[in-house]
Amino acid sequence: MDSEQRAFVENALTASVVELFASYGVQCTAEAQSAPAADAELSSIIGFRGKDLRGGLAFVVTSDLAAELLPVSRSPEQPELQLRDWSAEMSNQLLGRLKNKLAAKAIDFKVGSPACFTGRSIRLVFMPARESFTLTFRASAGTARIHLDCSIREGVPFDLDIQDLRIVAEGDVLLF
Repeated sequence: MDSEQRAFVENALTASVVELFASYGVQCTAEAQSAPAADAELSSIIGFRGKDLRGGLAFVVTSDLAAELLPVSRSPEQPELQLRDWSAEMSNQLLGRLKNKLAAKAIDFKVGSPACFTGRSIRLVFMPARESFTLTFRASAGTARIHLDCSIREGVPFDLDIQDLRIVAEGDVLLF
C-alpha cells in the first residue's frame, strides 16, 4: 500500500469500527496501540481477495466487550461458545463495512468465512508494516484490537470517488 491508500484504508476501517459498535449501542474511541490483554480474549480472522487486493482482518476483543456488543441475552448453556461465534460475526460485519467504503474507490473483493479462537495475550504477526496495521479501541467493557493485513496491487488508482453508490446500507435487508 502506498501512503495515500494506507491513509484511506486506515480511516475507513476506523470509521467502520466506530459505526459498527455504535449500531449495537456501544461507544468506543480509538487510542494508541496497546498490549494484548492479560485476560482471556476472543478473536476471529477473516480473509478476503479480489482482483486488486487481498489480505485478512483479525478482530480481537475481551470477553466482556464481546458480551456488551451481543444483541441478545447470553446463553446460559454455552456462553463462551456464543461469544466466540459472535466475535466471528463481528469480524464479518466489520469487513462488510470496510468493503462498502472501499467500493467508493471502485475496489471490490470476495470475503471468506471467519475462523474464531480464544486465548490469553493474543499476538498476531502479519506482513511488513507497509502492508499491515493495528488499530486499538476502548469501550466501557474493554478493548478491541483490529489487525488488518492488506496488499493492494501496485498501480491501483485511489483517486476515484464514486458518489452515487447503490449499496445496501449496513443493517438493511434486501428482498428480491
